[in-house]
Amino acid sequence: ADEYEQGLLKYMALEKCGRREAQGNMDASLENAADWAYQKMQEKNGGAKKDYARSPTQKQFGLSGAWALIVFWFFGTLIGDSVAGKF
Repeated sequence: ADEYEQGLLKYMALEKCGRREAQGNMDASLENAADWAYQKMQEKNGGAKKDYARSPTQKQFGLSGAWALIVFWFFGTLIGDSVAGKF
């Protein structure tokens, strides 16, 4: 926890950004360092800047929820039908 906090403070100082942006970048870096580094290189070469501090929109929550319902329904039906001997 202390290392994470120190990493945040260091990133904030180096990039001259706020805590929220630093935390989003740190989390993205820890989740998938290669993709995060690639994104940063693209930004430095004039590419679009990804906003890691932005919260998901209601539309994104809705789409994720709908996708989750479809997946649960599919596997629920598959398991239920398998137990009932339909397969």
